Amino acid sequence: MPNTRIVRQVILFASVVLMAALFAGRAAPVSAQEGQSGQNTSRLPIRHPSGTTLTEQQLRGAAVFFQRCSLCHLAKTSGAGGSKFCCVASLGPDLSGRFKDVTPDQEKAYREIILNGGPTYMPSWKYGLTADEIDDIIAYLKTLG
Repeated sequence: MPNTRIVRQVILFASVVLMAALFAGRAAPVSAQEGQSGQNTSRLPIRHPSGTTLTEQQLRGAAVFFQRCSLCHLAKTSGAGGSKFCCVASLGPDLSGRFKDVTPDQEKAYREIILNGGPTYMPSWKYGLTADEIDDIIAYLKTLG
């Protein structure tokens, strides 16, 4: 019954992630580079085309996305000092480009998935994210080409 064990581990992991999300405070953009040499510039793990400027809403969305969504929706492509987590595929789909030319009906469908969960491992965020946070995330995802 190794499959049962894996399913239990996935459910436990999803529960821990959901509990962390429920008890986490509102997200604020944070950078590991802040405090170094007096600079206060946020650097995002996803590279945008040069010259891209994010609005306040998109920056808030980036902060929430990296706090709540990136664990499943970003591939682990680098690890410090040969980390064992280097180059691991993401659990959920890569969302880059999916929101580029999204129609209102598609956006509504994505909101429903965020609120009520997806067909596989996507948890429901209706109790973990506010409507404004979801708007911010979608605004940010629209910047990813």
